[in-house]
Amino acid sequence: MKSILLACVLLASITSFAKADKKEVIEKKPAHREEKAHKHGAAQLEIAFQGANGQIDLEAATEGIYGFEYLPKTDEDKKKQHNAFALIETNIAEMIQFEASLKCEISKTNIEIKNHDGEKHSDINASFKVICQKSPTGTTITFHFQKTFPKLKEVNVQLVADDLQKSFKANKDGSKLVLKK
Repeated sequence: MKSILLACVLLASITSFAKADKKEVIEKKPAHREEKAHKHGAAQLEIAFQGANGQIDLEAATEGIYGFEYLPKTDEDKKKQHNAFALIETNIAEMIQFEASLKCEISKTNIEIKNHDGEKHSDINASFKVICQKSPTGTTITFHFQKTFPKLKEVNVQLVADDLQKSFKANKDGSKLVLKK
């Protein structure tokens, strides 16, 4: 039931892409989704495409990204958080590798921290727009999260590309998701 709901939310979020010009910037975030369970060492990755235009949303417990969940107070903690943000932004195309023939460009839309449970737990939420020269349907995506963030042991992927829907676990570097029915 939850995966059906997620698929509906993702489909609703990509309908706005249908009217977008291929070179137009996609800035619309997907519809608000229900709060996910906070789990250390895990990430939720949602990828949605309408044609060649797409969006990537990544959510993970900050402990798996930069080693702690409290609000950074020391300069060292602030530096760890800042460096993690920079790693996500600069390495996203290595962590999520589209086939080179697609000539995809990935750019950051937003990276933020969400604190909850009295600031004892926090998640990082990162959103990216993707513009390719053609639809990724029929190709393969390769994932390499653990090389950049070794504490991420479980990356749950939900993908919608046109009329294709896939669920996948990218739990080791080199995991490949084939975008075919």
